[in-house]
Amino acid sequence: MAEEGEKRQSLIDSAFDTSKAEVIRDPVGGNREVRGASSAIDTLRSELGRGGLPQSNRFQLNINPPQNMPVGGQILRSMMIRTVSVDLPGNTLDTIPDNNIYGPNRNIVQGISYADSIDAKFLMDENFEVHQYFQAWQRLMYDDKTWNLRYYDDYASGTMDIFILNRDHRPTAGFRLWEVYPSTIGPISLDMGSNTPINEFTVSFNFRFWSDIGKYGTKQPTEVATRTSS
Repeated sequence: MAEEGEKRQSLIDSAFDTSKAEVIRDPVGGNREVRGASSAIDTLRSELGRGGLPQSNRFQLNINPPQNMPVGGQILRSMMIRTVSVDLPGNTLDTIPDNNIYGPNRNIVQGISYADSIDAKFLMDENFEVHQYFQAWQRLMYDDKTWNLRYYDDYASGTMDIFILNRDHRPTAGFRLWEVYPSTIGPISLDMGSNTPINEFTVSFNFRFWSDIGKYGTKQPTEVATRTSS
């Protein structure tokens, strides 16, 4: 049993790689040599000292509406400044069971799906101009006199850019959402018993997919792939 236990520990130690020495940059004490088991915290300190952590309040949201939407540079700037919060989108690989193997089942990728909506909160302005802008965007989706629906490209050809900023307010990461449109303008509660101002409202945006601006720029990934292969 003792021999089996030693072998087990040897395999664990080998995988953990405790014998490998590493010279790290300690933001407090300069360079020093550490080893695997004792270096985890030191390595974390070194990594945080090198790159730090992004702050959730350092971001910028740029909305690029469809071409048939009145642009108006001032209102777009107001929306950028008045953005209180926004969600970074995620993505999920859709999987199905692979039943053509013996033993334990495994799942294989069937497709990719994105979180098809995100929420953004905006500070309200006294004249409801930002709120009215999203109402006008939604009216591109239907005729408010006949209730007939309009074509997808009429209202969903816009994009949205979300940038993560560093301490100098320079972008370090950027994400572009494609085929964006405001699917829901959230309710605003009014109360006769309160004299507090209407601070903010929430808009839910639908989108088809997102791309990494740092990798693809403002082009769709398919455009970059086509240009590279041609």
